[in-house]
Amino acid sequence: MAVIPMEPAARATAPLLRVQALRVRYEAFDALDAIDLDIRPGETVALAGENGAGKSTLVRCIGGDMVPTSGHVYIDGERVGSTPAAATRRGITVVWQNLALCDNLDVASNLLLGSENSVLLRSPPRFHDAARQLLVDLGIGLTDTARRVGSLSGGERQLVAVARAMASRPKLLVLDEPTTALGVNESAQVDQLIATVRESGTTVLLVSHDIDQMFRLADRIVVLRRGRIAADVNPAESHPEDIVAFISGQPVDSSARRQLSRLHGLADQLASAEPSSSLPLIVSALAGALGAPRLCVHLVDGRRLRVAGALGLSAAIADAWSNLPFDAAGGPVGVAAESGEAVIDFDVRSSPAWGPWRSLATEARVRSSWSVPVMGADRVLGVITVFREVPGYPPGDERQLVNLYAGYIASAVDRERLLGELTARNRGLETIRVVLETLAGPVPLPRGLAIVLSTLREGLLAERVALLTAGLAGENADSWLTVDSSGEEVPPSAGLVEAAAVMRNGDVRDGRAASIVPADGDCCMAVRFSAPDGGGILLAQWRAAIAPSDGIALMEDTANSLRLAREREESERARQEASALRRSRELQRGFLSRLSHELRTPLTAIGGYASSLMAPDVTWDRASETRFLTRIGAESARLNRLVVDLLDFSAIESSTMRMLPDWCELPLVIDAAIACVPPAQAAVIEVDCQHDLPVIWADHDRLEQVFLNLLENALRHNPEGTRVGVKATGDEEHGLEVIVTDDGGGLPDEVASALFQPRSGGFGPAAGAGLGLSIAKGIVDAHLGKIALERLDHGTRFCVRLPIGGPDSSHRYTEDHDLADV
Repeated sequence: MAVIPMEPAARATAPLLRVQALRVRYEAFDALDAIDLDIRPGETVALAGENGAGKSTLVRCIGGDMVPTSGHVYIDGERVGSTPAAATRRGITVVWQNLALCDNLDVASNLLLGSENSVLLRSPPRFHDAARQLLVDLGIGLTDTARRVGSLSGGERQLVAVARAMASRPKLLVLDEPTTALGVNESAQVDQLIATVRESGTTVLLVSHDIDQMFRLADRIVVLRRGRIAADVNPAESHPEDIVAFISGQPVDSSARRQLSRLHGLADQLASAEPSSSLPLIVSALAGALGAPRLCVHLVDGRRLRVAGALGLSAAIADAWSNLPFDAAGGPVGVAAESGEAVIDFDVRSSPAWGPWRSLATEARVRSSWSVPVMGADRVLGVITVFREVPGYPPGDERQLVNLYAGYIASAVDRERLLGELTARNRGLETIRVVLETLAGPVPLPRGLAIVLSTLREGLLAERVALLTAGLAGENADSWLTVDSSGEEVPPSAGLVEAAAVMRNGDVRDGRAASIVPADGDCCMAVRFSAPDGGGILLAQWRAAIAPSDGIALMEDTANSLRLAREREESERARQEASALRRSRELQRGFLSRLSHELRTPLTAIGGYASSLMAPDVTWDRASETRFLTRIGAESARLNRLVVDLLDFSAIESSTMRMLPDWCELPLVIDAAIACVPPAQAAVIEVDCQHDLPVIWADHDRLEQVFLNLLENALRHNPEGTRVGVKATGDEEHGLEVIVTDDGGGLPDEVASALFQPRSGGFGPAAGAGLGLSIAKGIVDAHLGKIALERLDHGTRFCVRLPIGGPDSSHRYTEDHDLADV
């Protein structure tokens, strides 16, 4: 016979013990009938069965104590002879239930019986040391090896018997009822020893009636029944109730353990599942528990019962029962919901409750049904309905199961309801937070209203939200702002307009929400609020017959926030107007004070020189008269400039400055301005004008006034010798740009910060009334241009930008044009 060497993986999975087609027959009775059993190296296999199942017979055949009628026993692939000695030689050791100990010998002699050698026998200390070492290796706490075995307790005797069996280091240790007639503590000691033997790698076959012990110690449990193997199960995937069912011949699927395991599994799934998936899990588990492939669950929705979960229903019944009334018109489901009691239909063909759906039941092969209400704390939450293909009443245990699962459904419904309320509350709080932040933030109220309405619509889960306000669009005018589900501003729907009219004409108190159902059928909710500028009406619209109850507080809180925001805006507007009025008065007083001072100076000089010339007792020479008249002329010119500036500034302030536009060449305007400067000062001005500058539509004299003011400021308010430059560039597309630069001392920070406002006494050594730059800015603004200061490290730069314009453009001017129209 050829021997084929096995691969290491194959050797590891090859059985240590193989029982093949083993049969033991006593006359007409088969104690064992074709037993096939494999035990792999290192496994601990428990052998279970009631008395007479064939356990002892199988152990005797494995231990060589009985010759089987047919079949064979193999160890490591080699056949075992039918004698105890042959089995021992193959490495099989059996610890029989009667232990086979010598009570008249001590512990050491029993442990080493049959394995003594001459050295041990000649040295009693070594003999007992060897025995004690064996006990220590196995974790057995017997220290007195000289003690007679007959004086030991039952548990200690069992430990000695197992230790003696392990002394020969067997391949297979067979334990026949090792804990029978032992107490709890002694059984625990034996269990610990078996666990130690198992951990050492010894293969163990454990014969026992203690099912809990099997689950504690065994890797597999083999159940014998009437001489045959009834089951070979994994303890990790089974339950003691299953073993009892196998031993007694009962169907395992109907055991209470299976139902309990299913419920435990369902509880674990529900603990980690989303609330929305809880009901399908319960329905599926209930169908498995009942063995019923067809059932459905209705949940209460107002006065209706809607299908929330179904399994195995025909499309016709599922559609017909999808939405049932909460009364007798809803069939057995409606009756069970209304009465709060189970409704059992023995045969749907004769049931009045099934009348409208009897034909559907016939087509779907439904012959009986029973509906059980799902009870909450104070009301019916839903109904479970089970369908059967045969007529009859449900067994009592199935009704109890349905009641048990109804409790799970009630918990799932309450959980989802509470979670929904919590989600709605959090959504409402977040909505109010955003509304308050928006209304209290820097965004102006008219612009913030769209954000508020969009946020409110999301918080209410509404189709549209609108605000009808009075006074925002003008005096005694109404204004609509409506936001839909897309977040866009849309016109108000007919339903919102109708709801607003009802609120205006109704007697609902301000700040209180009211539900309104317009003609279009979509439910609306509205809140009216008052404010100093007329108040308004906040409205929301849903595509439903009833507005959500949690929307009332959110609508009222938002309306109150809008009212406070409108009051706060009105208060802020009044404060700003009062502040502007105070500042205007202060400016007027300051301006009049400066003006009186500026006017008094030239008038005083003119009066003084004129009085001197007119003095009757003094005769002036020609040179003195000429000098006096020259000063009178200069002061008159100064006075004239002050009056002209005052008139120009008043025209700008009152938006009545008149313009005489025409086509102008900017280089000519600049030359005209320079010509007004004294020749000595004009000599230091450098002009750089682009040669192809386009002409512009402007008032020549007014622009000359602007550039003259900039040049005079640069010359008058800087030290002598300061260089001044004028540069002009531009084209038809971008307009013209004129830059006036000086390399003087620059502007003080306090002047630069309010450059184009009237100043007290101007700045620099030759300060005037301080109106020049204000007038220049007004003239540039009238031309739709811009004038700005550009700070330099040394000196000052003003930049004037002007559009090209034209008679037919948007920059056209006429003699009647004023600044208010610009």
